[in-house]
Amino acid sequence: MNAERTGALFWLLFGCAAIYGGLDLELGTMQEPGSGFLTFVAGSFVSCMALIIIVQSYREDQTTSKRVTDLWKGKKWKRAVAITLLITLFILSFEKLGFFVCSLVLLIVIMRWLEGLSWKLCLLVPSIAIGTTYVVFKFFMNISLPAGIFGF
Repeated sequence: MNAERTGALFWLLFGCAAIYGGLDLELGTMQEPGSGFLTFVAGSFVSCMALIIIVQSYREDQTTSKRVTDLWKGKKWKRAVAITLLITLFILSFEKLGFFVCSLVLLIVIMRWLEGLSWKLCLLVPSIAIGTTYVVFKFFMNISLPAGIFGF
């Protein structure tokens, strides 16, 4: 099966699941949308786009289409696995260690270890990003982020 069709089938299933979930949550009306309205609309959009891609995949020349296995040849799997593990560790330790520590460690490790950037940049960029995020969440959105074991 070609890559476009396989990906489109995945997104069609995803969109249909979102539509089902939206219907289950109640749609409401256009004047007073229910909690499932946005989920339903997003699922409908994703499903329509997937159907368009499926139809187009049958109209294309089959000799020029790529297979799914061809898309993954020669790719660097170590980076993808490392990022997945780092984000998993971030999620697991977020409540215990808190927003600042987890975010700082995650960004520094990605920037220094995976990207090979200088220490100066690896400390400056995450500090600004985390500080800005904290200010936006705490003061503008009134949302508390986990303080963690260190209290900050």
